[in-house]
Amino acid sequence: MGVLNIIGGILMVLASIGIMLAVVLQESPKGGGLNALSGGDSYYSKNQGRTMDAMLVKVTKVLAVVFFVVTVGVSFMNK
Repeated sequence: MGVLNIIGGILMVLASIGIMLAVVLQESPKGGGLNALSGGDSYYSKNQGRTMDAMLVKVTKVLAVVFFVVTVGVSFMNK
């Protein structure tokens, strides 16, 4: 096991912990369903980019991409 594999493993663990924390900290939808599919134009949906929940969604997406890229990279290093 090389140094790059160890660093990749540490990055995957940190990214997965970050994803779990970001998902747990997000608020559940108030309507009981998926807000993205409701299609309603409310004041909350217009200003969603400024809320803490929107920031957590962005962080979750970035960490998921980091996790995917590191996983693919480590997979190719093992071959």
